[in-house]
Amino acid sequence: MKLKLPVSIIIAIFLLALPLLFKQDVIHYLNLIFFFTALTAAWNIISGFGGQLSLGHSAFFAVGAYTSTLLYMDLGVTPWIGMIIGGLLAIPVAFLIGYPTFRLRGSYFVLATLALAEVVRRLLVYFKEVTRGSVGIPMPFTGSPKNLQFPNESGYYYLFIVFAFLTLYIGWRVRYGRIGYFLLAIREDEEAAESLGVSIRRCKLFAFYISAFFTAIIGTIYSQWASYIDPDAVCSIELSVQIALAGILGGMGTVWGPLAGAAILIVSQVLGLSFTGGLIGGVYMLYGLLLIVTILLRPQGVIGLFEQGIRGVFKLFLRRSTGSVTN
Repeated sequence: MKLKLPVSIIIAIFLLALPLLFKQDVIHYLNLIFFFTALTAAWNIISGFGGQLSLGHSAFFAVGAYTSTLLYMDLGVTPWIGMIIGGLLAIPVAFLIGYPTFRLRGSYFVLATLALAEVVRRLLVYFKEVTRGSVGIPMPFTGSPKNLQFPNESGYYYLFIVFAFLTLYIGWRVRYGRIGYFLLAIREDEEAAESLGVSIRRCKLFAFYISAFFTAIIGTIYSQWASYIDPDAVCSIELSVQIALAGILGGMGTVWGPLAGAAILIVSQVLGLSFTGGLIGGVYMLYGLLLIVTILLRPQGVIGLFEQGIRGVFKLFLRRSTGSVTN
């Protein structure tokens, strides 16, 4: 009797073996894919499941990056601890934005998150005695895992893949848990959900806290990966838009959408730079084109298209099976 490995184990072995098969340049782009997968999966918890579009998640990213970096540089606290502290500090920041805006309906939350990212960026520039301002903070490279640093891209690859699938798992637990059904009910019809006794603001805040916490943690990993941070790098509107774009392309409110969207985002970035001779404007044009095509032709994202194909195959199989039984 032959033993069949579960598909999940086969996929895991394949992913773990990739650094042995490709050069470091390729691994770098894989790191970017899993980096954006983790960010988008965290964003998806509030924006996808909760239906609250955020265009300011770079604020939480910056909180995590600066908290862990300053603790590491000034006090010698290992980033492994700094990432937890940064994640916890992101929660009250989310409360300051979510508590007042979740009482309102409409575009207030989107505008509030946009303003939050810009306010955090300006504060990081203004308090230069602490944050080093626009000059940024370069970090000495030790290559030690104790300092969340690795000698090559392969080490970061395993770190990013762990956190990518961790945030995807958290998203899966939220989506198919009690809070997930509450969030979906709120997203579809707030009045109906409220009439059934769902605490709308409490559910949204809970999802926002989880989203902010994990976004800040990924910010810590990025700061050690880049060995340098500044306000424009970790708290830009561009970063927030890229996260949202990956979520929309992959499929908002789906568990695996963040992974598909992150892959599309990075591949389109590479292709855009190649075809336009390195012009960043060409990449933005490609982003815009992908977004327009997705919204017009496939609002459910790439994962929605995949799920539709699976359902089509299943219906065809069922129809043929029923026909054969009838005959």
